[in-house]
Amino acid sequence: MAVLKNTTESVGEDEIKKIANEIRRKIPWARAGIDIDLLELRMDIISDWQEFKEKNTTLIEFAMKIAKRKGFTIIPIGARPTEQMPIGSHIHIGTVTDFTDATRIANGMIKYVPCLIALACNSPFSRFDIGEFKSYRIIYNAEWCSFPIEMRIPHLARGGWGEDVQVRLPRKPTIEIRCLDSTSVINLMEEYVALSAGLMYGVGMRMKKIKEEKDIMKWQAINRFRAAKDGLQAIFHWDGEEKPVSEIFPEIFSVADEGMKIFGASQDDLKITKRMIKKRQTQADFLLMFTELDRDPVSLFKTISNVLSVENAFKEYLRKANRLPVKKPLLMEDFILSKITKDVPYFHLYLITPFPPFYLNKILKRLERDKKIVSRVSTYEGILYSRTDLL
Repeated sequence: MAVLKNTTESVGEDEIKKIANEIRRKIPWARAGIDIDLLELRMDIISDWQEFKEKNTTLIEFAMKIAKRKGFTIIPIGARPTEQMPIGSHIHIGTVTDFTDATRIANGMIKYVPCLIALACNSPFSRFDIGEFKSYRIIYNAEWCSFPIEMRIPHLARGGWGEDVQVRLPRKPTIEIRCLDSTSVINLMEEYVALSAGLMYGVGMRMKKIKEEKDIMKWQAINRFRAAKDGLQAIFHWDGEEKPVSEIFPEIFSVADEGMKIFGASQDDLKITKRMIKKRQTQADFLLMFTELDRDPVSLFKTISNVLSVENAFKEYLRKANRLPVKKPLLMEDFILSKITKDVPYFHLYLITPFPPFYLNKILKRLERDKKIVSRVSTYEGILYSRTDLL
């Protein structure tokens, strides 16, 4: 969570450390700390959803109480309008002890990650950009902190760091879900935890039955991009056909059902989630509503900070909001072409698309074959691309 002054600037690491220290002194099971320039509210290991809900509410409300006393504002959204700093909801699920099996589960989650991203969109502005994406945090890969999962050979894998779903063994006996934007609603965070834990359990139990779709990495990349762009209004490529993401969630609930019950939750507990899916509304759509009044990033952020300080603001919006239509997907070729001007390095194009290089190269070669772009080799930067209509 971001901890801010009235000017919307961060209070700084020293003040955040003081808040985290006070939380740990007063709440024995709290593991609050600092993550770069953010307050990270962690807690001990919990295997019961009701216990998690109680402790999550206690922890967040206490943190906000301290901040208020100090004259600060705590704001949990996926990214600040005037900063690069991404803010995520990270969920550690375990305990897992076999790296090979954990890698198989992470591979199995590849298909479902874009659905979680679509649900969790809460960063429709970042770096002074507004509204092109519902999750700028994901489209910028959370500044190297949440990027697309790699398909790994389980018995040869050694792991890594920073992927949307990350095996944390051997350092931590967990699998971490890192793809979710930070949520502004306490109850919604609780629903994310139940759904994510249940889904991972269900995928783990189905590992031997799951058949990988041909070109799964290409379609996962495209779905991830569409999720970050359009949220729950997105259309995904799913099991060989184009399908609204809102119509995929019944399958996800089914896969997650058994694991949720073990955790002490059920599909009936996903009240906010189900209403969001029904209306195709995300927290990002709620925030974007305020851009109709003011698009100046600084004053917009002040408005949003004030609104989110009101309890149940998003839930009230969601209750009254209309159902949004499905959006026609933006072609990846058109998006990539729009990011090419003159002498754009290949690395820049790699950063703004979720594709593995193999698939990105195929698109660039097709654009070059169609004479929409030309390339040249720079000794220092490798391949540089230019649009032909700009030369």
